Amino acid sequence: MKWPLIVFVVLGAAGFPVLATSSYLSPDVPTDLAGATYQESDILRDNSGAYSLVLSLPPGTPVDALHRMCSGNWLLSVEAPTDLGGIQVEARDLVEFDGLSAYTLFFCGAGVGLPDGTDLDAAFLLGDDGSDLVLSFDVPTDIAGIIYEPADLVQFARTGPGCAGWSVVGPWFDASTTMPPVPLSSNVTGADVRGGQTIITFDVPTTLSGSTYLPGEYVSWNASGFASYRFDPNWPISSRVDALSFLPGPGVVPPGSLYVKKSSTTPGNLVLNWSPSTSIGAEDYGIYEGTLGSWYSHYSKVCTDSGGDLTEEITPASGNTYYLVVPLNSNDEGSYGTDSSGSQRPPGTSPCRLTQDLDCP
Repeated sequence: MKWPLIVFVVLGAAGFPVLATSSYLSPDVPTDLAGATYQESDILRDNSGAYSLVLSLPPGTPVDALHRMCSGNWLLSVEAPTDLGGIQVEARDLVEFDGLSAYTLFFCGAGVGLPDGTDLDAAFLLGDDGSDLVLSFDVPTDIAGIIYEPADLVQFARTGPGCAGWSVVGPWFDASTTMPPVPLSSNVTGADVRGGQTIITFDVPTTLSGSTYLPGEYVSWNASGFASYRFDPNWPISSRVDALSFLPGPGVVPPGSLYVKKSSTTPGNLVLNWSPSTSIGAEDYGIYEGTLGSWYSHYSKVCTDSGGDLTEEITPASGNTYYLVVPLNSNDEGSYGTDSSGSQRPPGTSPCRLTQDLDCP
């Protein structure tokens, strides 16, 4: 029997959901974390203070901006002009990297008038279609007569093909107009968005409304105030987070790919099989069960794909039931799919994660 499929996003683990802050980052200097030393050219996975190496650029190629796309590719900037895979990359450029060997210029700073020598300190996409990009710079930067400070985040829109097909939109985060304003002595070195907030890191201790945020700390801005979002007391004071990206959204299980059949080993049980999510951000799956005819009655049945084999055996509730499979990771759930009008289906009760991320279609 083939059943309709749906997907949804939230933060936490099976059982009572908890706030998670799994992310990717690069340090600005060789940094010791739990006995392992990581270099400026390394990209690390931070699972709430448990660090692991994801990949490394060639030695002597410090990562300066970082964003992971739904495809699994990386957007990167580097501190100085260098050759990456046969491509000459400037510090004002963004390159797309497949994680293996292929590099492609994604954003050419010269094409939008960034002065020679400008260094991209942070980068992220708004959504994942590549049509809106947000950047920060390491020094005051004049674009078409407007000067953007090192703590600002500036939005660009894609206007044409190629790495030069961009135009500046204006400030995404204007550090001079926040309350309180960010000091001119502070530079935003990493940035991303999460749960409707802008998350940033600073290069020096920065005091805002009486609270001092350290260079390894994630700081949130919600349009009305700043707060500590993620602080690791074991992060060395001699190092800073020089690049930051949260995990891509978990995406959606392709419509029509969920199959339900009777168990061949346990009478009364059902076996669910499904196709993998559209996004690399899906690292696990939750199963939701609802009552046929009461279409938004679904609740979490199982919050992990044990074995990671895209199949689970369950004992169904009595009566006529329907099932949804929802991609998730340690931060979020993805989409529950869409209804006949194309609208996102609502999340169920007792969700597997606390937040939903729909950036990866």
